[in-house]
Amino acid sequence: MISTILDKLVDNYTYDRRLRPKYGAEPVNVGITMHLSSISAVSEVDMDFTLDFYLRQTWNDPRLAFSQHPFNVFEENDIESLTVGIDYLQKLWKPDTFFPNEKKSFFHIATTHNSFLRIDPNGNVLINGYSVLDIIYFFNKSKDSITKSEFELPQFILADVQFVSRNVVLSSGNYSRLICVFLFERNIGFYIIQIYLPSILIVVTSWVSFWLNRDATPARVALGVFTVLTMTTLTTTTNAAMPKVSYVKSIDIFLGVSFVMVFSSLLEYAAVGYISKRIKLIQKKQKDLKKQDDTIIPLYQPFYSSRDKNSNLYNGGQIIPPGECQCPIPPPSPKRKVLAVEIPEEEEYLMLFCIIRPSKIDEYSRSIFPLIFIVFNMIYWSYYYNISGPELADVDLM
Repeated sequence: MISTILDKLVDNYTYDRRLRPKYGAEPVNVGITMHLSSISAVSEVDMDFTLDFYLRQTWNDPRLAFSQHPFNVFEENDIESLTVGIDYLQKLWKPDTFFPNEKKSFFHIATTHNSFLRIDPNGNVLINGYSVLDIIYFFNKSKDSITKSEFELPQFILADVQFVSRNVVLSSGNYSRLICVFLFERNIGFYIIQIYLPSILIVVTSWVSFWLNRDATPARVALGVFTVLTMTTLTTTTNAAMPKVSYVKSIDIFLGVSFVMVFSSLLEYAAVGYISKRIKLIQKKQKDLKKQDDTIIPLYQPFYSSRDKNSNLYNGGQIIPPGECQCPIPPPSPKRKVLAVEIPEEEEYLMLFCIIRPSKIDEYSRSIFPLIFIVFNMIYWSYYYNISGPELADVDLM
């Protein structure tokens, strides 16, 4: 008997699936409900995600009402609805529902086409475009029209879902559209483990250079270059996994400051090495000048006339045998003469390095660098923690 009813409902003389219900009259109201099964493959770079859901559509087709049909052989309330296979749907009219912003979609076909068709006695048709003159979409159960299963994402949390019904104006006419907005919040735990914590450890590692001897050039240079390259790699990989936007993101600020801290640690050793080298140069020059001063002997200049035969000037061109020279012996000098050396003007600035000691620079850096980084983290986390979590009202619903 049920087979007979199903055949009679779609008889070619009484039913034409090419025409919508109540053709030429009021539009058909199509109710929509959706159950979210899972959300996966959220890509920030491509700005898309994969959504697995059950979609249900329901509308009324008076031509399929079998409760008052002449061939109905069932007593009243004997049967509530007819549940049939998806093959029967091919014989019925159905709305041309589609998703305008989809990139790729498919129906589940394991083990068969996962569609469900139910016909109520009053002609209501339920299956999981026409313009607004023909059909109007609405969420069938108000706020309960969209439900979701319990699922988790590694990087995001599905905070809430917002939906609204709109009429959109296209070149071919006005169409009914249901808009569903999924609000995602970043899972801060994932980013702390993968980005923030490694960045902090890299910055702290760069401070080890301040406790190394300034003469340990290979160790300090290798440590500085290693931390700079590691921070650069972390920044590059993080930006590669983020969407390409024109504004500065909060994570860009954190990584940028971390890179500046690491690079400043390398520059600090460059300054220490330069000042240490200049100090050694000044000390070497002072040592050379002192050594030169010790070798200078004051000369005695006799005041004798060249007419004196005993004068050195008179006998300057003669060879005097040993023992016959009657040169007066100069009196002993009571005090050593002090040699005054004039420092060139271009080297006067070198004396300033005697005031700035490399050991003091390292000592100050051990306190200043951590203090700056701690203050930055306090400001950063307090500011962005308070402004995080946008409200659904701020979301643009197209």
